[in-house]
Amino acid sequence: MNGLTNFSIPSRGSSLIETVIAMGVLAVAIPLVFGALAESGKSTISSEAETRSTWIVPVCMAEILASRGGRPQFFSTTKAGEVFPPSSEVWAIAFTSEGRPVGKLSKEVYTNGSRELNGQPISYIATITANTTPNPTGVVPMLRAKITLEFPAAVPATRRQKLDFYSRIP
Repeated sequence: MNGLTNFSIPSRGSSLIETVIAMGVLAVAIPLVFGALAESGKSTISSEAETRSTWIVPVCMAEILASRGGRPQFFSTTKAGEVFPPSSEVWAIAFTSEGRPVGKLSKEVYTNGSRELNGQPISYIATITANTTPNPTGVVPMLRAKITLEFPAAVPATRRQKLDFYSRIP
């Protein structure tokens, strides 16, 4: 013999065990990858909302002050120390994705969500509320104003993400 008796032919495929192991790895890895992508999308939406809040919150505060001064753009006039909104209303303003105000939302549209208002697409909704805080006697009563930035505007109110901002006003 010339030394060629101990040779082997290389295998040309994968065994059933190797295939089952590979499928198992994919079955675990693919949902994890898609889950990570979904979370990164939520983070992006949240960070965009936080960025837009620097334009949206001042518009809401200006509306509160305009309401106190008798010249509101969206809501009814309020008096110093008066809580708002009235129990039958919701004070909600729709905003574009760039943070520009579009208009006041009715309670029904606020609750159900909407993609557009007055023919303009909306991405964010800001709700405004205020209640009184207890103060010592002789101190001007302060209102605790709460502005809640909600997104995305197209989904019902119960499913929106929310960012809360607080301020005190006399």
